[in-house]
Amino acid sequence: MTDYSEEQRNELEALESIYPDSFTVLSEKPTTFTITVTSEAGENDENVQTTLKFTYREKYPDETPLYEIVSQENLEDNDVTGIINLLEQQAEENLGMHPLKRRDSKQEGKMAW
Repeated sequence: MTDYSEEQRNELEALESIYPDSFTVLSEKPTTFTITVTSEAGENDENVQTTLKFTYREKYPDETPLYEIVSQENLEDNDVTGIINLLEQQAEENLGMHPLKRRDSKQEGKMAW
């Protein structure tokens, strides 16, 4: 039997070590957190930034998390749509996968959650 709470706690620890300056836990029941991502890829050397909010469902990682963009800076609508589509794709591809395996796929150049 899967201990979903333990899996989620382990993943939070991993995420906190990967994103130490941009990771914030909002609540533990349900597990909800944000990650702020910043890039210098904007036009005219402006920073592009988005804050993503994730909420684990009760049976995560066997269920996809809920996710949304809670803030953004210098992103076009099509960029926002692209981010949401990428999150959806990655969530489905990694459904039920152990957190360590998801990190391995990230190291291979895939964005994995």
